[in-house]
Amino acid sequence: MRDIDFNFNHEIILSMVYRYKKDFVILRFLLRKISLSALIALFSLGIMVANATEVDLNKITVSNPHLVVFGKNAKSGSGYFVLSNNNSSAVILNKVTSDIGAAMLHKTDIDEKGIAKMKHLENIVVPGNRSLKLEPGGVHIMFMNIRNKMEENERYPATLFFEGLGTLEIDFILKSPKKNKKSDKHKHGHKHKHGHKHKHGHSHKHDH
Repeated sequence: MRDIDFNFNHEIILSMVYRYKKDFVILRFLLRKISLSALIALFSLGIMVANATEVDLNKITVSNPHLVVFGKNAKSGSGYFVLSNNNSSAVILNKVTSDIGAAMLHKTDIDEKGIAKMKHLENIVVPGNRSLKLEPGGVHIMFMNIRNKMEENERYPATLFFEGLGTLEIDFILKSPKKNKKSDKHKHGHKHKHGHKHKHGHSHKHDH
C-alpha cells in the first residue's frame, strides 16, 4: 500500500514539475518578447526625439529652427524657422531670448535700387490658420554679440514669448551657411575666324 502511495505521489510530483517547467519556459519566452518589444519601443522613441524638429504651444507650431553664422568666431548670426498658427485668431511673437546673444526681431527690406536694409520689428504677427516662414531676405531673428564659439550641428536653446499665450522653448541647430552655387566661371567661347583673303591682282602695264 505504501509502495502504491509512493508511486502515486511520485507521479504527481513529476507531473507538477513538468507542468511548472513548461509554464516557466512559456513565461520566460513571454518576458523575452516583452523586453524586446520594450527595447524596440524605447529605441524608436529615442530616434523620434533625436529627429524631432517641431515644438508646439496652444496650436502654435515651430518647425525646423536653425541658426546661421559666418565663421566660428562670428559675433552675429540669423535664426530661421517656420511659425504655424493653427488658431482662428492671430498670434503675436513679442520677443526672443537666448544665451547665444542679444536676440532681435528683424526684417530685410530691399529698396528700389536693390539695396538690402535691416528693419527692426516690435513684434511678428501671424494671422489665424496661416504660416510664416522666417528666412534669409525676409523676417528673421537677428543675434548680436554672440558670446561663445559656435559649433555646426550643435543645439542652442531659445525662448519665444507669445502675447497672451505664454512661452515656447526651442532649440536652434547651427547649420553652415549655404554656399553660393552660382558659378563665377566665365567661359568665353567666342571664336574669331579671320578668313579674309586679300588678293592683289592689279596689273600695271606701261606702254611707252
